[in-house]
Amino acid sequence: MEDIDLDTLLAVIGNPTRRQILRKLVKEEHYPLQLSRELRVSQQAIMKHLDVLEKNELVQSVFQKSDTGGPPRRYYTATKSLTIVIDLGPELFNEELRLHGKGEDRVIEGVPDTSALRKAENLRIKLAEFMQSIARVNERLVELAEERDELIAVKKDAMHYANQIIDTLCDSYQERKVLRYLISEEDLSLATMSERLNMRESEIEEVLKKLEEHELLIVSR
Repeated sequence: MEDIDLDTLLAVIGNPTRRQILRKLVKEEHYPLQLSRELRVSQQAIMKHLDVLEKNELVQSVFQKSDTGGPPRRYYTATKSLTIVIDLGPELFNEELRLHGKGEDRVIEGVPDTSALRKAENLRIKLAEFMQSIARVNERLVELAEERDELIAVKKDAMHYANQIIDTLCDSYQERKVLRYLISEEDLSLATMSERLNMRESEIEEVLKKLEEHELLIVSR
């Protein structure tokens, strides 16, 4: 299956129960009955949600032996690593899906594999070190989020005044639409502009020619 797209992802995780399931599975693998008890949702409903998540490769399931000697149980665990960014406000809209590499590809020096952990010494010290490391990362993420909020505010204000100038300089709706795209978006390929602006490439080329004649195309970039 190809990497999930943003529209599909939002449709899948738009359900609050599925988000609760993912919140559990990123911490530890669970079997359906556990999730049903933890979330106070019927096991039948849990299975339907897990099926949707697994079909979209957000979780995967494996059979493991039961600790109580019963038949093997199907356990579920989260699989995807990603970030969704959506900025929405006056003069501003941005949507982005970032897919990250799998966690197992990253090896931390000095950390034994799972099978060796039971034999390792000073695990409490190691745990304390990782807790401190996680705390520092969380603090840095908060700082970056605050810095990003400030940059978004600057961009929003700049877009507001830029749009006012565009309204003054351009009488044509098509010219305003293309010029606003040029000053706010990164992908300037004709194919992408045609898709996002709902315009034919030939129409965009004609508008770009007019903007160039008005010496606005150079200003925009």
